[in-house]
This record gives sequence, structure tokens and C-alpha cells, in this order.
Amino acid sequence: MIKKIKLHHIFLVLILLLAVATRLFNLADYPAGLNADEAAIGYNAYSLIETGMDEHGASWPLVFRSFDDYKPPLYFYIVLPFVKVLGLTVNAVRLPSAILGVLSVWLLYLIVDRVFKNKTIAAISALILATSPWHLHFSRGGWEVNASAAFLLLTIYLFLVSLKKPRFYPLAVLPFLASMYTYHSMRIIAPLLAVFFVVLYWQEFSSAFKKKETRKYLLGGVFLMVLLAIPLVWQMFGSQGQSRFSGVSIFADQGPLWEALEMRRQHPSGSLVAILLHNRYLSYSIRFFQNYLSHFSPRFLFITGDEIARSKVPGIGQSLLVLAPFYFLGLINLLKLDTKGKKLTLFWLLIAPLAASLTFQSPHALRAHNMVIPLSIVTALGVSTAFKAIKKFKPIFVLGIVAFSLLFAHNFTYYLHQYYVHYPKELPFAWEYGFEQVGEYLQENGDQYDQIIISSRYDQPYILTAFFTQYPPDKFQEEIVMTPRDEFGFSTVNQFGKYTFKTIEWEKDSRIDNALIIATDEGAGQAEPVYVVKFPDGEDGFRFYTTGE
Repeated sequence: MIKKIKLHHIFLVLILLLAVATRLFNLADYPAGLNADEAAIGYNAYSLIETGMDEHGASWPLVFRSFDDYKPPLYFYIVLPFVKVLGLTVNAVRLPSAILGVLSVWLLYLIVDRVFKNKTIAAISALILATSPWHLHFSRGGWEVNASAAFLLLTIYLFLVSLKKPRFYPLAVLPFLASMYTYHSMRIIAPLLAVFFVVLYWQEFSSAFKKKETRKYLLGGVFLMVLLAIPLVWQMFGSQGQSRFSGVSIFADQGPLWEALEMRRQHPSGSLVAILLHNRYLSYSIRFFQNYLSHFSPRFLFITGDEIARSKVPGIGQSLLVLAPFYFLGLINLLKLDTKGKKLTLFWLLIAPLAASLTFQSPHALRAHNMVIPLSIVTALGVSTAFKAIKKFKPIFVLGIVAFSLLFAHNFTYYLHQYYVHYPKELPFAWEYGFEQVGEYLQENGDQYDQIIISSRYDQPYILTAFFTQYPPDKFQEEIVMTPRDEFGFSTVNQFGKYTFKTIEWEKDSRIDNALIIATDEGAGQAEPVYVVKFPDGEDGFRFYTTGE
């Protein structure tokens, strides 16, 4: 027994070391570039350190207005001490997510071990999560969603601990609320999962409530949750929360409505059948279920992954292809529902894509990120089931272990190859590669120009410029000029100080005296650039032109 426990501990340590290596190696350079959301988190943390206010001049806010999509605050504040110590750098923004990604692997092991009473399944679950392209991708960027998933795992673990040690109930409330203060989607997933957890373990909760010595911990946890959730409820149902939802919800897409109207026009005027079959309620309901089911598509999970360039690696699904048969075998095993662990896993798997399905982009790896947790458990159940079935046939068992290990290692190595070699070359724009080099040039040469015009070809160039030039936040707050809100309710900064962000109009912009124009693929006639930033594939990313004298 002692030897067995030691082997499991050694295996767990090796898995955690693998998780650390794959999440921390060359973190500042891969993914190559820094996306606008990461830059916003880092620059706002920097602004708070320097001025006590965010980029828009709000003092220590509970909602960050950034891009007018009103981001939850917690990851900004988690990043803040990293920026304080490491400076305004890419590592400072990404390191907290990477650390929480490693913590998630460990927490998954602890949770599965408790609910399934099986260290082998726990270890396999942790290994699958540690090597998951889905989880790795979002652990290596400054993604709030990855932090929120870690907090949810910590919530589940502390709830499980509380079943035997009720004094942990109030403590379990903190990561539960933290998950919802970190990412929007978790405001749907976390409460549903918590309610199901209470129902599943109702006998234990009821028993704790009947005892006077433990009742105070339960009531204390409820009181703490209600108290700390007040700002959250205000945000969700206030104008800021409504603005965010209206901008990304399926109702922002008029397609289902126009489709229903077009179908209705094909019926006689006033037809009751047309009204019943072709209406906005039915059309949007169908779209929701299409969105929901798309997250369970084998193509999405194992072959192509997300369609959004920032959330995918070329030629890779959300999970390793070699695990596909074990996922389906695990589902069969899971549907027996003969343990509380299986019931909890199945419920989590079913609700994981709900928030993402309410938006007009699906399947959506970012918004459905928490799905990677139950997916890892289900796949581990499949692996365990498969090898348990052939365990009696030792030659086949040994051959199966060796074959699976080799295929798994090859598939994972192929993913790493795609991530580190081909991803930066094929999709450099996905992470807005080149702005770091633009920032370096501007820090050295920007003072000699009266005006600097930067192409708005890529997402939110203003925040990347502010980040990489380390533009003084106090000046930034006074100088920013916002664009009008677009059809989805979003707005952005198109000017601060001498910087202007817009589509390059060469005939017009070239007439400006003493200006620096930083263009992407816009034409500049016969003009020769004074400087060029190359993409990793060798193509021109940014071309710098000067005007006048």
C-alpha cells in the first residue's frame, strides 16, 4: 500500500512538473505577440499603480470599462502586484494565468480522487488536463477565463472538504464568488454547479445544519456570500451588465429574425401555421440549441477546434485526437450514474457550454472553456475503462499501454510543434504580433514627430501602443478621444496625445507635415518605408513612413 501511494505521488509530481514546463516555458514569446485584451489588463493595472485610477479615470473600479465591454475586475487586480514587481511586461500579464493553470491540474487530481475514490482515474484526469490543447492555450495567455475556471475548481474542492470539515464552508464561498468576479460566463455556470452540488450532497448539508456546532459555519457562509455578491448582482442587472450581454448575445445577430420573416413571407398572409412555425422565439431557440450542440461536435473537440484564430492552433482540435475513442467510451461509462462523482461530472459537462451558447459565435472555446474540466474527467474514465477491460490479458495489456503511450506522446508532440513553429507563422495577426517592435521604435524615435498615425487594421491598437510605449497613465486619462458606439454597443479610443488610430488614407495622410505613418497592408504608392516590422513568416507586418520635413 505504501509503495502504491508513493508511485501515485511520484506520478502526480511528474504531471505537475509537466504542467509547469508546458505553461511557463518561454511564456513572454509564445503565443507570439500580445492580444488587446491582455494589453488592457496590464495597462489598467499599471494605471492603477501609477494613478489609483483605470484608463478612463475611474478610481479602483469594480468593473473595467475597457473597450466599453465592461470586464469583471478580479484578474486586473491579480495582475497588479505582478506588474508592480515585474514592470509593465508580457510576463506580468500572463504569469498569473499560467500559475493558476498549474493549480487547476493539481486541484482536478484532488477533486477526482475524492469523488471517485480512485487515484488512477485522478492521475489520468490530471495528465489529460496538463496536456490538453484547450487548457494549455488559455493558461499561456492572460485570460480571465482560465483564472475563473481555477477558482471554480477550488470552490468544488473546498466544498468537498467542507462535507467533513464544516468550518471550511465560509472559505469555500470566496473562490465561488471570485470565479464570477473574474469572467462573465461563470456567472451562469458557477451558480448552477453550486446548486447541483448542494442537491447532490443534500444529506450531508442537512446533517450539518441540524448540528448547532456546525450550523454557524453554514449560516456564516451564506451571509458572506450574500454580502459579497451585492456588487455582483448590481453589475449583472445594471446598465453595464446589460450593455455587455446585448453586445455579444445571440439577439445581437439579426439573422434568425430575418430568416423567420423570410420564411413567413412564403406563406399566405395571416397564416396561423406561419405565425406558429416562423417566429423570432422559435428561431432564436433553434439557434441556441444549434450553438449548444456545436460544442459537443467531434470536429470541434478533436479535429479543427475553434474557428477564431486567437483561440485555435492550426490542425489541432480542442483535445488531442488520440483521446477521441476514450472520450466516447468514457461517456458510456459516465451514463451509468452509479456514483456521485459521475452525476457531478455529467451535470458539469451538460451546463458547461450554456453561457457560450447564448452568444452569436459558436462553438466558442473561450466562453465554454470550463468544459475542459469535465471533458478531462470523462476521457480519463474512458482510458481507465479500456485498460481495466484488458487487464486480465497481460501481454495485450502491456502492448496496449505501450501503444497508447507512444500515440499520446506523438499527438502531444505534434501539438507542441504546431504551437511553437507553425502557429506564429500562419496566424501572427491573431495575437497582434509586431506591436512590441512598434512600441520599441516609438520609444526611441517617437519624440521627433508632431503626429503619429497608426493603422486600425488590427484590434484595439491604442491599448497595445499605450502598453508597449508605457505611456504615462495620467496623461492618457486626460487625452483619450472615444469613437461613437457601434451597432453592438462597443466603443474604443481612436486618439490620445499625438497618436491617431484609423484606416490609413495615403493621399490625405501623406500631406501632413512631420508625421509618422505606421501602416499594415495599406498602399503607399511609390514611397519607401523608413522601417519595417516583419511577421515571423518573413512577410511585412508594419511599414513606417515619414511625411514632410
